[in-house]
Amino acid sequence: MEYGAARFWGGVVGVLAALAVIAGYLVGGARLVWAVSAVEVLAVMAWVGYRFRGRAHQRAAGEGPDAAHCERCRRARERLEAKAQPVRY
Repeated sequence: MEYGAARFWGGVVGVLAALAVIAGYLVGGARLVWAVSAVEVLAVMAWVGYRFRGRAHQRAAGEGPDAAHCERCRRARERLEAKAQPVRY
């Protein structure tokens, strides 16, 4: 999805969320507003988790579970491993 479409749908979701909170207040008062807000927060958390879970767990082919996810972390891990190894004379 391109950036313009994402902004549009993000705006639509924001307006619908605000309308849901207002409708909750008009129908059931403050408790329903809390319930609607809680459902909205859970929905956003689920969506973010769904969107970014795949990105967080990508590994290059041939790398194991202890592999670093970027070059900087790989170098840092190598430095730590070099410090941990005893010096041989």
